[in-house]
Amino acid sequence: MLGSYPVRVLFCSSGVAGSGHVALGLSLGNALRRRARAGRAAEAEYRLVCVDSPFAPLASRLGFDIVTVPPEGEAELGPGAYEGSALYRAIVDYAPDLLVVDLFWFPLDSFIASLPCRKVLLIRQVDPRFFTLPLRDRELRLRPGDYDLVLRTEPCFETPFPSEEIDPIIILDRGEIMGRDEALADLGLAPDERACLFAFNGAEGEGALAWKSFSYLEDEGWRVVRSDNRSGGLFPAARWFNAFDLVVCGAGYSAFWEARYFGKEACFVPYPRRFEDQARRIALCSDYTPANNGADELVDRLSALAE
Repeated sequence: MLGSYPVRVLFCSSGVAGSGHVALGLSLGNALRRRARAGRAAEAEYRLVCVDSPFAPLASRLGFDIVTVPPEGEAELGPGAYEGSALYRAIVDYAPDLLVVDLFWFPLDSFIASLPCRKVLLIRQVDPRFFTLPLRDRELRLRPGDYDLVLRTEPCFETPFPSEEIDPIIILDRGEIMGRDEALADLGLAPDERACLFAFNGAEGEGALAWKSFSYLEDEGWRVVRSDNRSGGLFPAARWFNAFDLVVCGAGYSAFWEARYFGKEACFVPYPRRFEDQARRIALCSDYTPANNGADELVDRLSALAE
């Protein structure tokens, strides 16, 4: 199990829209560290492999190893070709004991069954069309049996195949964020100011568009701290949450569930995605406060698989 010897864990994401895919991998890394600090396990060897994006450098800010690969399609990843792909090489060269695949199953479709490791697929709220992918000459269909475990990582949706649910995966635990006085001092904010965090890390330009609807906050006397992790920003933003009376952010997975987990008053701005309905997340989940950090629940499941 994740205890008597170091297990090699690889987190794999092919997501390119926003910082959430990298943040999810860092959430798992932090949970592995928490388990080791608590004396419940030897510290796992851990790496992220992600498609190159402006958010990949976030991993180094938390001291995690990340390998980036270029976007690849059927020509590189299809049957008979995948062994030369950057994604395949990044996985087999690391030789993980446990492979955690973040949502995007189809880049690994040609070779996932042949990998000699335990495999876990993380699924969040997606359109049912996500589980099939029409190509020019064939159709890919997710084969859940290729994975040792399929986990749903948010409430209020089901999968068309057997899966298990854990709470949403959060980058920090409740005891890991600054107290109010420390966070205010770190940001140079006065205790009597009404402070708002305005943080957008989705597609480029979404924050600027949202600001057109929220710039009035400054006119009403709010001290607004704007953060975009393409250009640095606060990361993980939750570390400073106690400094803010209000959070304005997108309704992507990480931003939404961080605000809910830490009980922040928040205004969520949904944006369209190909398979994810952010407005649906707001409508169905705004009254749900996770009792636990799903990152720790995920590590428990990985430990059971590694036994």
